[in-house]
Amino acid sequence: MGRTVVVLGGGISGLAASYHLSRAPCPPKVVLVESSERLGGWIRSVRGPNGAIFELGPRGIRPAGALGARTLLLVMLGGSWLQTLEASGCVLSQELFQQRAQEAAATQLGLKEMPSHCLVHLHKNCIPQYTLGHWQKLESARQFLTAHRLPLTLAGASYEGVAVNDCIESGRQAAVSVLGTEPNS
Repeated sequence: MGRTVVVLGGGISGLAASYHLSRAPCPPKVVLVESSERLGGWIRSVRGPNGAIFELGPRGIRPAGALGARTLLLVMLGGSWLQTLEASGCVLSQELFQQRAQEAAATQLGLKEMPSHCLVHLHKNCIPQYTLGHWQKLESARQFLTAHRLPLTLAGASYEGVAVNDCIESGRQAAVSVLGTEPNS
């Protein structure tokens, strides 16, 4: 009977791991389990007013071709600035965030013209970064998995990098770990 590998999560790392597992010389049966209604994890396209396409996720991705010729500017605001607003009792609104993002773009980049389209989302504590001691915790988790011979491999933005290319590579490395060899490219 063939081997079965279960991939938990259909984000970019899970999709990359599934792809590379399926490309092995003797591929295992791959079962991808995703809790949401769509694949892609944090990466998703949203059509805004007047048909503008916004790419949401850990990093903005511009589409290729004619749509990519337009500039998409992702402004992330937060940290102490947001905490100060909340502490002062300021009403957090989409209008306020749009105004502050436009002010930041004008100050930092010299962009004075109003955007043709704007999409605002409030995601508290979302700026992707690891906390102090992350690498030591990750190494401890790996040692635990090895010591207990648990058939589990970790992949994704929570472990080795938050950029899309980091997540794809994390999925590939997870497949290599499971297979014990490099899959076909």
